[in-house]
Parts: sequence; C-alpha cells; structure tokens
Amino acid sequence: MIKADRVTLADYLSTLPDHAWSTPSLCAGWSVANVAAHMLVTPTMSKGKVFVAFAGSGFNLDKFSQKQVDRLSASMTPAEIVETTRSTAGSQNMPPGLKPLGVLTEVLVHGADITDPLGGSLEIPADHYVAAMDHLKSVKPVFHTKERIEGLALRATDADWTFGEGPLVEGPSASLLLAMAGRDRGYEALTGDGVATMRSR
Repeated sequence: MIKADRVTLADYLSTLPDHAWSTPSLCAGWSVANVAAHMLVTPTMSKGKVFVAFAGSGFNLDKFSQKQVDRLSASMTPAEIVETTRSTAGSQNMPPGLKPLGVLTEVLVHGADITDPLGGSLEIPADHYVAAMDHLKSVKPVFHTKERIEGLALRATDADWTFGEGPLVEGPSASLLLAMAGRDRGYEALTGDGVATMRSR
C-alpha cells in the first residue's frame, strides 16, 4: 500500500506546474514543496540518522521536522523531489517508534495536505484509508486523534468501516481520515450530529 501510494503521489507531483510548488499546503507555514520534501525523510533516512538528527533538535519533533524540511527543500529541485519520491517508494525505512501503518497514514494525510489546496486528489483505494483509520483511531501523540473522536460514532460511506458509539460523524473515508488527523478541510464532506463536536476539538 505504501509503495503504491508513494508512486501515485510521484505521478501527481510530476504534473504540477512550477508555480504550484509554492502554494501553501494544509500544513501551516509549509508550501507544497515543503510537504513533499518532508515526506522524503522517512524513506531516505535510516533510524540511526533520524535518531541523531532528532537528538540534535533537542528531541523536539517540530524543530526536527523543520530542520529536515529546510535541508531537503534547499538541496532539491521539484524534479528531484518527484524522482526521489518515485525511486524510494518501496523503502522500508521507518523512524524509531513508527510502524508501517503509521507510515501509510503519513503518506495519505500529507498527500492530501498537498493535493487539496491545489484542487486535486490522489486516486487511492478506499481500503488504504480504512487501514490508516484503523491505525489512527487509537493514536494520541502528534495527531491527538483518540481524544478528538472520543464519544463519537464514525462511519465511512464508501467502505465497510465504523468505529465508536455516540453522535454520528460520517462521510467518505478520505475526508474522515483528514478530520481524524485534525485537518479542518476534512469536515467539508462530513455530516452527522457529531461533526460540530469533533471539529471543535
């Protein structure tokens, strides 16, 4: 799933005109190029290199991420980012503590961070989003999803996936995943009595 979705992302990025790369992404303060560069950290850095760089950032995830984005953005052209995204699609590198489903979730969420502001989307099978939602539903660090969906019932309208009990939040799996990850854009396609509660969190 990860390899296929990275290739899909590379295909999408290869179609972008030069001006699109500077478009603000859904990640505050980062452009499309910044997010695309950020997504290369996992497949191109070994666990050892990640740990050393993380320690050098005082074990602060935001500082670590910004340093790597600055490094990669300054050293790679858009064409090189596309080629590296494609050539490392099958990489099994994972930062310490991150599991394969966590990597898949990163690819899907950041993929939308890139495509949504440009009015596009990635052609990703619904079962990939289901796998990511199954992972994200219990995650507290970084995404804070567990607290965001507590006491709510989530249901995908394009896949056989439900979770939780309470006021309903339903919609396409891609939008559900974005909302679970804290992206406000995801709520645009969601309906149900629980949407306002989830969004407020």
